[in-house]
Amino acid sequence: MSEKRLQEFEEKLAYLEMANVQLEEEIFRQQQEIDALTKAHRSMQQRLEALQDRAAEQGSQSQSGVAQDEKPPHY
Repeated sequence: MSEKRLQEFEEKLAYLEMANVQLEEEIFRQQQEIDALTKAHRSMQQRLEALQDRAAEQGSQSQSGVAQDEKPPHY
């Protein structure tokens, strides 16, 4: 193998190693973002379920008696 060809292979290898490191860093960053979004999604699901439960409780209370938004008769 000639010296020039060996040098070209070394340059290509160095470039590929650098590209590989950049890709690993990007994948790591994306995984962190995915984890944060998953956590936020779970939190929003829990809040939504709590609001739905509260709305269902209020709905059952208003069906069994006076609605909470209803004004008393003396108004």
